[in-house]
Amino acid sequence: MKALFFLLCLLNVLFFFWKLHFGALTPSVEPVSNIPTLLMVSERQIARRGAQISAYLDSAAAELQAKQVTDILQRLNPPHAAWIFKTSTHAPKSAVSGRQQAAINHCYEAGPFSDQDALRRWANTERLAEFKAINKSIIVASDFQVYYPAGKDAEQTRINKMMLKAKGFNDVWPVSDGDIKGAISLGVFNDRQRATLYKNQLADQGVKAEIRQRNKLRDQLFIRFFAAQGTSFKNVGYTRLADLDCGNALK
Repeated sequence: MKALFFLLCLLNVLFFFWKLHFGALTPSVEPVSNIPTLLMVSERQIARRGAQISAYLDSAAAELQAKQVTDILQRLNPPHAAWIFKTSTHAPKSAVSGRQQAAINHCYEAGPFSDQDALRRWANTERLAEFKAINKSIIVASDFQVYYPAGKDAEQTRINKMMLKAKGFNDVWPVSDGDIKGAISLGVFNDRQRATLYKNQLADQGVKAEIRQRNKLRDQLFIRFFAAQGTSFKNVGYTRLADLDCGNALK
């Protein structure tokens, strides 16, 4: 029996090595084929259904993510924040409308007035709530000078002076400055009417004289105030100024 057992074991070992020698235990490699695989109609429908299901799942996932982002933003920005912003946007509008109402008034200057009492009486008559008196130096006519025009040179001026003295005008003197330098002054009058009368008398005597108005600076009293555009003011001359002028004056 032992001999039979060992004989069977020897045969099994020999059979194993025989199989190993002829490649029974080596996995077979299938040759690579370039022939495209055939796809059955049922397999194609299953693949399409799978692609549609995958697209639907992707769309649902994107909608879910968007909803989550919206919920987060709403929690970070509560409804009252938007209301505050809306209120703040209306605030400048009322400020603009206020400026538009204030812009209806403009700055004016009226005068001159003889004194402070006359100025205040006029302000009360016009019902001015706020105003300020302004002293300004303005050019006013001081007098009117009758003169004989200047000669071309000093020699001509000397001849003109001799001619006037020959006609009996002894109270004459040359003008030494200004725009009529070299002319010969024949007289000075406080009003134009008397100066014109004297000029005509000189013309009758063959003297062609001229008249010039001489000016000087004089302090005059004016009033500055705000008033609605188009308002007319009585018994006084007035001009419109830049609003900044009244703003500075009424401070």
